[in-house]
Amino acid sequence: MNVTALEQGPAPFAPALIHAICRVANRLSALRVTEQAGEVGYWEEIWPAYTVFHPDSETFSVLWTEYHPDFEMFLERYRADVEQYGDQPVLFPKGPSPAHARNIAIAPWLDFTAFNLDYGREYLMPVFTAGHCRVGDGRVLLPLAMQANHAACDGWHVTQFFAGLGEETTRK
Repeated sequence: MNVTALEQGPAPFAPALIHAICRVANRLSALRVTEQAGEVGYWEEIWPAYTVFHPDSETFSVLWTEYHPDFEMFLERYRADVEQYGDQPVLFPKGPSPAHARNIAIAPWLDFTAFNLDYGREYLMPVFTAGHCRVGDGRVLLPLAMQANHAACDGWHVTQFFAGLGEETTRK
C-alpha cells in the first residue's frame, strides 16, 4: 500500500494506520461478521486490538482501544491506553479484548510479500498485519496482509477494503 501521506502526516503512524483500518472495516459488514450461539450476525462497530512490543523481554502485550470515527478522539483514547497499559509485560494488561475487537499487528522490522497465521475455521474476524515500510521514488510503501475467513467474506470484500484503505491513507 502507498502510505506516503499517512507516514508523512502530522499524526503518529501506528495509531493513524490502526484508525484507518478500523474506519474502512466498519463500513463493510462482511468484516464485522460474528457467530454467537450458532447465529450469524454483524457487530455494529469493531474496535482495534493491537500489539505493543517490549524490547527488553522480546514479548508482546495486546491492547485494545475503543474506536471513535473522529481520529483526534480515537488518538486521545489510544494514547491513554498505551500510557496506562503499554509498559506492563503481560499478554492482556487491559484485560481480554472485547469480542468485537479486530486484530491489527504492526511489525516494522518485518518485510514480506505474503503473511499467514492459522486462526482456524471458526475464526471469522479478519486479521491485519503490517510490516516494514519501504521508501523509494518519493513513496512510502507498506506491506499489509489481510487474512479473512472465506465463510465471512470473499475477494470482493477484500478488494473493497483495500480500495477504501487506499483512499483513507492518501487523505490523512
